[in-house]
Amino acid sequence: MQLRSLQRLLPAACLLGAVSASAGTADDAALRPWPAKQATPPLRLTALDGKAWDLSQLRGKVVVVNFWASWCGPCVDELPVLNALARQAPDQVAVVGVNYKEPLDSIERFSSAHPFAYPLLRDRSGEMFKQWTAGVMPTTILIDRQGRARWRSVGEIPAGDTRLKAAIAALAAE
Repeated sequence: MQLRSLQRLLPAACLLGAVSASAGTADDAALRPWPAKQATPPLRLTALDGKAWDLSQLRGKVVVVNFWASWCGPCVDELPVLNALARQAPDQVAVVGVNYKEPLDSIERFSSAHPFAYPLLRDRSGEMFKQWTAGVMPTTILIDRQGRARWRSVGEIPAGDTRLKAAIAALAAE
């Protein structure tokens, strides 16, 4: 009787092991596919210099959109990862930071103390945050070269991440 129970559990245990093995490590971002039935919302905001900015101007590149705030500890902790991504292949990948509802002077003070290697945009009303995220900060969205959202990472991107980098490379190769 115990042997039969064990035989029934063995396939489930193997499946669980296979899923766990492909799940990445603690050093990987929690990367999930963009919801299939959710269209990619427009992303039109204002840069810190006051100029209008539109996601469509980056068609042809993989775009990494990061929603952040200066008071968000994990947002600050992942800045070196995002700066490295921005510097890695600027001809193929663009990184953009979207600040959530902070005054311009606060963003400028913060960015003086914490340099960004990529452009910063202002989401003054929080409307873009609502449309693009599940309400958690930081959230990072990967957008393919045709302008479609494909992946979403909720929470801090760890320094040793391999998943997000692999997803970016795969999108760049498409």
